Amino acid sequence: MRKLPGLHRLLFSILLGFILAHCTTDQLRPQLEGKDSIQLRWVKAYEGENMEQVMLGLQWSLSFLGAHLPPETWPQAVQFIDQEEFILDLGKVGFTPSTLAAWHKILERLKASEEYQVKGSIDLSRFLVLSLHSSWHYYELTQVPDNLTAYLAQQEQAPLDSFPIVNSSIATEPRLIRFHTQGELSERYFIADEGKGILGLDQPVDHFEILDILPNGQLRFMLYDESGNLVPAAPLATTRAGKPSKCLWCHEVNVQPLFQPTPNQPGFLTSEYFQGVVDSTNQLLDAYRASLPTELKHSEKQAHTQSELLYIVFMEPSLERVAREWNLSEEATQEILKDFPTHTFAEFPFLGDLYYRNWIDSLAPYRAERPPDSVREPGWEPNFFR
Repeated sequence: MRKLPGLHRLLFSILLGFILAHCTTDQLRPQLEGKDSIQLRWVKAYEGENMEQVMLGLQWSLSFLGAHLPPETWPQAVQFIDQEEFILDLGKVGFTPSTLAAWHKILERLKASEEYQVKGSIDLSRFLVLSLHSSWHYYELTQVPDNLTAYLAQQEQAPLDSFPIVNSSIATEPRLIRFHTQGELSERYFIADEGKGILGLDQPVDHFEILDILPNGQLRFMLYDESGNLVPAAPLATTRAGKPSKCLWCHEVNVQPLFQPTPNQPGFLTSEYFQGVVDSTNQLLDAYRASLPTELKHSEKQAHTQSELLYIVFMEPSLERVAREWNLSEEATQEILKDFPTHTFAEFPFLGDLYYRNWIDSLAPYRAERPPDSVREPGWEPNFFR
């Protein structure tokens, strides 16, 4: 990682520390008492981004963690302080008591951070990256069992159908999809066994990927290693599945159909049968979501993109966003970052020239909780529950 020369970085930190120290007023200090609440701030990242989009992204992010978002309480859940800062009350967005208990540990850690003490709030995107997009925290908040045996013990004890995928667009080896799609929608789940020779008898499994359905209608993802222990990401040696966040990005809001021609294998269900199972499950999902009393508009299926943009612009910020984070002009910020290369984001090239979060955090005038190395790919992961 490239850094500024030591003297330049020191002078820069002193300058920003002086600026922040003199603009830290009561408005910037923590204004919360409740353990369910936290003060957050939106940092605009690109031209055209607005608070309506940000709130939509926040709703989808909380929903992916299991929030029901009841319409009658959502207006009370977000209390604006000004055009950029607001207090989010997680006790009013429809989380279960056990999920709220997990949230308390995350909120306590964030409120104890230097960022919160200095700024009086946490960057909204950092808040989401350290909850939804940090694998261990995602598992805690969505109540994922620690091992595969415990997970299966919670499920309906019925024989599983199985379907082999021999030319996956994600896995380097065949995948055996085992699934239970009988009974209530909440009882349906899919397990992908992956590993060399997986279609043979008594062959070892390298890892397991599981998809099931949360009570609020969102998909839940979990990854277990060959011993059945929960892991933060799938192994690169056999798959590009990455972290649960990558599963969310790839699956979006659907149980995915087959993307490539899949020849039938003797002794297994046919691709036509499996496709029918996927289609019927998605139809049931759509009907169930439409019946829910929620602030979220499930029919607007591409709206989840606003959730993705919130983490992308944080992990790979623009000059405009960094300048706002540091309370400096874009010219001054560009001078500080002149030795750092930029890149573009292929999915959203309109975001322009971008930097990497670890560079920006290394230069910040206050310490902040470190985000994971990546939202989608394996790497270092925070764990506030150890």
